[in-house]
Amino acid sequence: FFSISSGVASLALVNTNAAAATGLVTWVVIDAIRGHVSISGSCVGPIVGLVAVTPACGFVQPGWALLIGFIATAVVYFLLLNKHHMHFDDALDVAIVHGCGGILGAFMTGLFPEKSVNPINGADGAFYGRPIQLWYQIAGILTAIGFAAACTAGILFPLDLIMGIRLDKEDELQGLDIAAHGESWEINASRAVCDLVKKVLQEQGTTREGAEDTGTFELHYKPKNPSKKSLKIPLFKRKKSRHSQLDTNPVNNNQLQYNHNETMFNDDDINTQSTNTNIIRF
Repeated sequence: FFSISSGVASLALVNTNAAAATGLVTWVVIDAIRGHVSISGSCVGPIVGLVAVTPACGFVQPGWALLIGFIATAVVYFLLLNKHHMHFDDALDVAIVHGCGGILGAFMTGLFPEKSVNPINGADGAFYGRPIQLWYQIAGILTAIGFAAACTAGILFPLDLIMGIRLDKEDELQGLDIAAHGESWEINASRAVCDLVKKVLQEQGTTREGAEDTGTFELHYKPKNPSKKSLKIPLFKRKKSRHSQLDTNPVNNNQLQYNHNETMFNDDDINTQSTNTNIIRF
């Protein structure tokens, strides 16, 4: 981010850090308003700010860099909240954080640049009487998307034909730590949870193929050791459809439906190697 070699290196440095700091503050504030500040969010916020300001860092004043970081972070946060409606596979949120963050930054580079900031390579943007720069940026965004899509397709389609690039559904639900890497420390916990879920389904008399919309499952873990905290996990949320299937995405507290099913388990229900609640992952 700091490899700028014209006469605006110091400005680019200030803008880059300003946008990253704004991304951090914006993300943490939104998290706090929603009731939970997370470490992962505190890491993602600065990344969004860095990604967004990269096209503009050598062409705008620091005040605009702050605004770029704020707008991009707020929009990306909203998109991540609604990612489950988009139906695409992006486990690390790369498409939204880097893709959408970069698109927003490139777009705003057409709004806020000043020729006086970078007299050699710069140009005025739409806010300074030159709206054509915004259209140049849009053309650049579309070109970059097309180039990236073509290159990605040129790599992935041959790989899919030769060896396949999609996991089996069961392996995808379990995770590659178990399916491919054989991480034994997590296998016991995952098997224990799978057994508990089967127990809930059997008690209800339902199956994966023919489940009605009955809300969410909750697992309650009550350890024998008083030094360990009890655990309540919202596990599944059913989708309403003609052929209903279980959705294995974790359910946020504010998404819990009124009708839900609970089951209790303790140390006797789980293999002793998996009673540490820190390794029961969803």
